[in-house]
Amino acid sequence: MLKKLFDNLEEILGTILFIVMFFVLIAQIVSRQIFNTPIIWSEELSTLMFTYIGMLGVSLGIKAKQHVYIDFIYKKFHNNSLKLVNSFIQVIVFISIVAMIVIGYKLFIRKLIFRLIALDISSGWLYISLPLISMLMLVRFFQVLRSEYRDGNLIFTEKKGEVEV
Repeated sequence: MLKKLFDNLEEILGTILFIVMFFVLIAQIVSRQIFNTPIIWSEELSTLMFTYIGMLGVSLGIKAKQHVYIDFIYKKFHNNSLKLVNSFIQVIVFISIVAMIVIGYKLFIRKLIFRLIALDISSGWLYISLPLISMLMLVRFFQVLRSEYRDGNLIFTEKKGEVEV
């Protein structure tokens, strides 16, 4: 049960956040157009949720192996050169995720003192999405890397009990 929940975390959280954001925006439209009194906190809350939805989408892209590849170039390579290109791409993705965690954490710390005025919360809630969800991306990256290793798609591959170089 917990494994299934974790395996579908991006989809579950993204769907819930999207539905809530949708209803918040509908409420804002109705309030402004029908009652002529806008809900002042709705834009900030929608921005906050949209940020998390977007970050979860990137994590989902990593999990589904739908990142960085430029298909028409990637498909021109074969066998060992394909393994080299795939390994290089994985290194770039890893460095990017680690950079997002480090830079995101520093940004989060700097933004803690600022407030989202309408919601009356720290703007840190907006910026924590970068390092937090980047850590989830890192987990997904290692899951994909393990799969790529087992499938023999990297420079160092598993081959019936021995390591091929």
